[in-house]
Amino acid sequence: MLKLVLLLSMTSLPAVMEERPPVTGQVTFLYYVDLPAAERFYREVLGLSTSFELDWVKIFRLSSGSSVGLVNATKGSLRPAAVNEEKPVMFSLVVDKADVERWHSYLKSKGVDVGEGPKVGADGRVLAFAFKDPGGYALEVFAWRE
Repeated sequence: MLKLVLLLSMTSLPAVMEERPPVTGQVTFLYYVDLPAAERFYREVLGLSTSFELDWVKIFRLSSGSSVGLVNATKGSLRPAAVNEEKPVMFSLVVDKADVERWHSYLKSKGVDVGEGPKVGADGRVLAFAFKDPGGYALEVFAWRE
C-alpha cells in the first residue's frame, strides 16, 4: 500500500482542473490568387468594412466577435487552391429568419448568382441559399428555423 501512495504522489496530476480560457472572437482566413477581386466582393457586394488591413491581408468585421480574413497567394501561412478547384470550405453567414429573403434579393441585385431562392435544408432546421465568391469559395446565408 505504501508503494501505491508513493507512486501516486510522484505522478504529475494537476491539483485543480483549470477552466478553459475565454475566446473573445473568431476569424476565418480565406486565401486568394486575386486578392483585389476578393476585397471588392466582400467590401462592395457584401457591404462589409475592414477592421484591419495590410497590403497582403484584409480582415472584414461580420459581427461583434467574428470576422473573415482575406489573404493573398504569397504572404499568408497557406496557399490558395485554384479558383475552379472545389474547396472543402463553406463560409456561412447566420442571419435572422426574416432576413434570408432580403439577403437573397440584395445579392441578386448586385449580380451575384444566388440561384432560385432560399430552400429548407439540414433536415428542415435551416432556411438557406448558397453562392460563390470570386475565389471560388462557397458562401451561404442561412437562418435557423426553430
